[in-house]
Amino acid sequence: MSLTRRVFLQRIAQLGGYSAAYSTMHALGLIPQTGFSELPDLPADFGRGKKVVILGAGIAGLVSAYELRKAGFTVTVLEARNRPGGRSWSVRKGTVVEFTDGTKQECTWEDGHYLNAGPARIPSHHTHLLDYCHELGVPLEVEINFSRSALMQADTLNGGKAVEERQVVHDSRGYIAELLSKAVSQHALDQELSKEDASHLLDFLAEFGDLSSAGKYSGSMRAGFVTPRGAGPEQMKVHEPLKFSELLAADLSKGEFYEDQIDWQATMFQPVGGMDRIGYGFAKVVGDLITYEAPVTEIETGAGSVTVHYTKGGKAQTVTADWCICTMPISVLAKTKNNFTAATQKAFTGMPMTANYKVAWESPRFWEKENRIYGGISFPKQVVDLVWYPSDKLFSPTGILIGGFNVETDDKGNPNAFGRLSTAEKLAASKQAIDKLHPGKSSLLTKPIYVSWQKIPYSLGCYANNHLESSEPAYTQLDNMEGRTIFAGDYLSHLVGWQEGATLSAHRAIKRMAQMMKG
Repeated sequence: MSLTRRVFLQRIAQLGGYSAAYSTMHALGLIPQTGFSELPDLPADFGRGKKVVILGAGIAGLVSAYELRKAGFTVTVLEARNRPGGRSWSVRKGTVVEFTDGTKQECTWEDGHYLNAGPARIPSHHTHLLDYCHELGVPLEVEINFSRSALMQADTLNGGKAVEERQVVHDSRGYIAELLSKAVSQHALDQELSKEDASHLLDFLAEFGDLSSAGKYSGSMRAGFVTPRGAGPEQMKVHEPLKFSELLAADLSKGEFYEDQIDWQATMFQPVGGMDRIGYGFAKVVGDLITYEAPVTEIETGAGSVTVHYTKGGKAQTVTADWCICTMPISVLAKTKNNFTAATQKAFTGMPMTANYKVAWESPRFWEKENRIYGGISFPKQVVDLVWYPSDKLFSPTGILIGGFNVETDDKGNPNAFGRLSTAEKLAASKQAIDKLHPGKSSLLTKPIYVSWQKIPYSLGCYANNHLESSEPAYTQLDNMEGRTIFAGDYLSHLVGWQEGATLSAHRAIKRMAQMMKG
């Protein structure tokens, strides 16, 4: 009897569980991956008698602890915070958001409401993180990252009144298709196109831009209706096209192309109940390895061991191990005593940290009831240029609306228009942006929470700008080992700022440690 692929995978799952089935599917090329994992297949007794200290219980540290325990290592995780997850942090009722300057905000939202202060979405091709969610039993749901029903607004467009994204997107496409169609028809591209290619392109442009038989754009059902389709005698009426000159002047390209970036393309996911469910999912398995509220004060790395000094309950303590996987943010490492080389110490400040922020409000779901917006992001061309609607608990009475998500400084640390504002002015700017999209609705916004990552203790920034040309020497340096210390984190991946990048970096660290042990 022949063995079908389906039956084969079912039997693999029966024998080795979900993880084995997923690994097999990856090997067969049935599930695309965003990046190559260097995680070695280590026997259960590979690390017997060897100690590893992991600095930080963010995603890179948790992945490292999870895999090394399976390989027989004795693992200790030191975490400065009182929770797992690092930047994978969900603010909810009872959470205290404390800044380095002593400012505190206590969240008093309704039970079940949350803000993913750090990462808030998981692309479908970030398969290694998704696999861990499945292994750990972390339930996922769809995160609605883009909606044509959401809004765009600019003071130079439509008299400053917000319009639906579908109108901006499809009117822009229509005008561009019309212009290119004219160029082809007027033989302006004859040197580039054969007659056959020109004919095919005209057919494509007619469909792409919803042009008339004369190659003219005069509006489209794709852009929505002034008078919707109904059952009576009244005929539907589509929107009059927005003025092309206004569309160009408004420059709403950030919103128009937002979903096209590779890591923001549908389908996207989020853990049910908040992104921190991933950190707690790992902690459920490796929680006994983690010492919380244990900030590191000094790292001494050598040729045969590593000694880490930390405090716990106000008392100085040390731990010595054969290996150290250091996942602390480089902004924190730059302020931590160590015996690393001068080149490595310099590298800690060689990749500038981004100063990301989020502002969130608890509110009745007016965007659903009045605008029929269910998830997605609106784009006002204001100081606050992004308003993000919740994907969870659709149709419920209230929800958490993000009124601002961006950076507060440029790559050199200079404050931008938002960063120069006081906290009260930042909240006012958030309200103003929401009012530009939903006139009068800012009065419904309550209980604001403002997260500024450059002011969050033990983070001192959101993620490292490792994509800059000036960051290359630091990236290269930190990819090296320092004695028995190996650095890991999303900043040592090409998916910086993503939990998948942290996962892949942890896999690489484990591989390098295993290679050294094998000689």
